[in-house]
Amino acid sequence: MPVKLTEPVVKNLTAPEKGQKIHWDSEFKGFGLRVTAGGAKAFIFNYRTKEGREGRCLIGRWDKGLTVELARAAAKKKAAEVQLGGDPAKEAKEKRTATTVGGVLDSFMAIHVVGLKPQTRTSYVRLIEKLLKPRIGDIAIRELKSSDVAALRDELRAMPSRGRKDTPATTQADGAIRVLASAMDWAEEQGYRDAGSNPAKVKLKSTRRRERLFSDNEVSRMKDACHALELEGRLKPQVALGIRLIFATGCRAEEICGLQWGDVDFERGLLRWGDTKTGTLRKPMTEEARDLLEAAHKLRVLGEVWVCPPAGAPPRGRKRKVEHLRIEALEDGFKRTMDVAGVVAGENASLHLIRHWFATKTYTDKSIPLPIAMAIMGHKSVATAMRYAHVSDEELTAHAHEAMTRRREAVEAAGKRGQVVPLNGGVA
Repeated sequence: MPVKLTEPVVKNLTAPEKGQKIHWDSEFKGFGLRVTAGGAKAFIFNYRTKEGREGRCLIGRWDKGLTVELARAAAKKKAAEVQLGGDPAKEAKEKRTATTVGGVLDSFMAIHVVGLKPQTRTSYVRLIEKLLKPRIGDIAIRELKSSDVAALRDELRAMPSRGRKDTPATTQADGAIRVLASAMDWAEEQGYRDAGSNPAKVKLKSTRRRERLFSDNEVSRMKDACHALELEGRLKPQVALGIRLIFATGCRAEEICGLQWGDVDFERGLLRWGDTKTGTLRKPMTEEARDLLEAAHKLRVLGEVWVCPPAGAPPRGRKRKVEHLRIEALEDGFKRTMDVAGVVAGENASLHLIRHWFATKTYTDKSIPLPIAMAIMGHKSVATAMRYAHVSDEELTAHAHEAMTRRREAVEAAGKRGQVVPLNGGVA
C-alpha cells in the first residue's frame, strides 16, 4: 500500500529476503523507492508516455546521499518532460549507448573548456583534438574502460617529444590523461556515465622534479648570444626584449607576451596583470627590468599597447591576427639563443627553466624573507615555492667545500689541543 516517503520512512524500510521491493509514494504518483535484497535503496519514477508506452527511470540512490525531497522534485521534473511528449528512460538509454567519447569531448570543450583561461583552453583543445579523439573518439562513452585508458597512456608515453626524438613525451602523455579524467568527471555530472565510474583515474607517475637548471655561466653566455643575434638581425627586437625581460623578472612567457604598456607603472616600480594563470598579479620592477622597459618605451611605435608586439606588421588595411608576440615566436628565438650560446637543451631546457633559475636565486637569497620572495615570484603557496627552490651545482659545490673546510679546521684544532679520544677504552 502506498505511503508518503519521508526520510524516517525510507530509513526504516527493510530489505526483502530476495529480489527487490518497490515502495510507492502516496503523495506523487509514479514516484517510488526500490529496495534490493542487498539493502540498496534507489528512487525511481514510473510513467506512461502520450503514445501509451510505460517507462521507468532511475532518479538516484538514497544510500548515496540523495534526499527524499530532492528525489521527489527530480521526479516531478521528469513528469513535466513526459507531459511535453518526452520519454526520459528512452532518452537516457540513447544517451548512454549512442554517445561516443569523441562526442562527449566535443561537448566538454563547447561547454566547460570554453570558460578556462586562454592558455589552459588552448592546451586542452590541442590534447583533445590531436591525441585523445583520434585514438579513443569512436568508443562508446559507457564502454570506455580503465584498461583502454592505460593502453592509451602507454601509447602516448612511447611517442617522442617534439624536437627531441630521443626523449619520450611523458609529460604530454600524462597531461592528456589528466584532461581525459577531467572530461570523464564532467561526463558523469551530465549523465553520460554512471557516478564514480571515471575510467581515466589511472595511476600516473608523479611529476618528476626538474633536475636541469641553468648555471650562472650559461645565463651569461645566453645573454651575450641574445645581444649578438639582435645586432646581426637574426633576432627581432621584441623577441630579444621578451627573453631579456624573463631573465630580469622571472615571469612566465605568457605574462611577458601579454604585458601592456598601460600596466607598466614606472612611478611605483610595478608591473601588473589583470588576468594570469593565478589570477591578478603584480610584480616589482627591478633596476634591470626598468632599464629594458624604459629603452623599449622610447622606441615603441605611437599607439602600440603591447610591450612585445607581434613580429611583422599586418598587411595594409588588415587587422592583426595575433595582438601580441606569440609565445611560439619567443620559444623559437630562445632556442636560437641557446644554440649560439652553446647551451645544450637537454631535459626541460626551455623559457620556463629561466623562471626556475630566477626562482632559485630568489628563494636561496637569505636576505629575502619567504613571503617577500613568494610575492616576487607570484606564488600563492609554499608548496609551489618549494618546487621552484632548487640547488644549483655551483652552490652545492661551494657549500660542500665550505663544510669540508670547517671539518678539517675542527679536527686540526682538536689535535693541537691534544683532545684525542681513545677508542674502546684503549690508550691514546
